Amino acid sequence: MDPYRKHCNSCQQVPWQQPAAQPVVCPPQYRVRDSFLPRMQPVIHPIVNVNREHTVNVPQHFYTVTNRNVVVNPPQQAYPFMNQYPQGGFPQQGFPQGGFPQGGYPQ
Repeated sequence: MDPYRKHCNSCQQVPWQQPAAQPVVCPPQYRVRDSFLPRMQPVIHPIVNVNREHTVNVPQHFYTVTNRNVVVNPPQQAYPFMNQYPQGGFPQQGFPQGGFPQGGYPQ
């Protein structure tokens, strides 16, 4: 037990005390509690639609039709007259020996 201090039921201090020292005041400590409240802020995004037309050459084909009437010498008779050959057929002809003259075909 402290000899300079006497305890009693009324908790009175001893009449003799050391002189009180000047208090030291520390800088305050801050306890910050952040809270956030939503606030609407409009953000505008402009969009510009650009319609572009490009001219492209595409071939379009046209055909012209020309009719010509050409008169040629009448050919030799291509078909025999009826009953010119027996049984309506053509006589059998073979190729001449040694080929055709001048390497051509018969007229």
